[in-house]
Amino acid sequence: MSEPTKATFFHKVRRRIAGNPTPDARLLKALKEQSTEAKKQAAEVRKHEQSTTKLLTDIRWEMREQRKYLEGFRALAARDTFAEIREFTDACQLNFEDTVRKVAQERISLARFGDGELKTMLRPEFNLRFQPWSAGLAGDLRQVLRMDGYDRDKLMVAFPYTFRNVHWTGVWLDIWPEVKPLLDTSLTWGMAHVSRPQYFHHLGRQGVQLWRDVWDAKEIVIVTGEGSRFVLEPALFDNAKSVEFVYSTAVNAYADLPRLMPLLESQDPEKLFLIALGPTGTLLAAKLAQAGRWAIDIGHISESYANVFEGGKWPEDMGVLKK
Repeated sequence: MSEPTKATFFHKVRRRIAGNPTPDARLLKALKEQSTEAKKQAAEVRKHEQSTTKLLTDIRWEMREQRKYLEGFRALAARDTFAEIREFTDACQLNFEDTVRKVAQERISLARFGDGELKTMLRPEFNLRFQPWSAGLAGDLRQVLRMDGYDRDKLMVAFPYTFRNVHWTGVWLDIWPEVKPLLDTSLTWGMAHVSRPQYFHHLGRQGVQLWRDVWDAKEIVIVTGEGSRFVLEPALFDNAKSVEFVYSTAVNAYADLPRLMPLLESQDPEKLFLIALGPTGTLLAAKLAQAGRWAIDIGHISESYANVFEGGKWPEDMGVLKK
């Protein structure tokens, strides 16, 4: 390297060193302390997260243990109740398939009682979204359940499937002592859940065909609330000879019965009436049977079909009216 070149090189080095002075010791100390504090805080955060995770794990474990305890206590508390219900259903109630076959073969009307109808009948504080409680409706439902004034050859009353989940256990513990004395054990009782998702889960496509056989090549009148979410599902109904709709009110259909009954009685008595009107539908099926008509309370049958075969919502998770 020539002398001028060396001089230039060392000049640049001196300039670079001069441009980057040694950091202040106090600044280095402060940065080091900040780094140490940040590491300390990060360690505390990790420790807190670990502690929180352990606490949540312990809480979940405790809740599972409590749930096991409560389920055991619930089962013990309901044991005698379920034994009595089982004794009644074993002796008197038809299964899913036989209920629908009896309706089809004997042209018998069907009035279904679920938890909503039973609670409406027994609990004045109980209100459904689409049917406020009334003493008249409660009394009329009681008459239907007791078959008071109704012909057993024309009408079959349907009793719920005996579920043992949390919801139904609570229902039975609450109302069974009052329901039991109202049940006539000399009657043949249908299965109320024949138009619910459980029916289609249990019987699959066979269950669909059983219902189609009921109205095959028949003229049907569908009675439902105006603007309600009832859908004429083709997979269920496209084999009917004809379909006519008669609308009641979507909310509080019970108050509309004085107008509705004469209108339906004026129809051809050979037609089949399919009713989706909540607790009022149960009552209306019974009243039409009493008037010599063939009527079936089908409830949420279309929504139940969609839930099982098309992945639709559970019927009660849907709104009262179409959107």
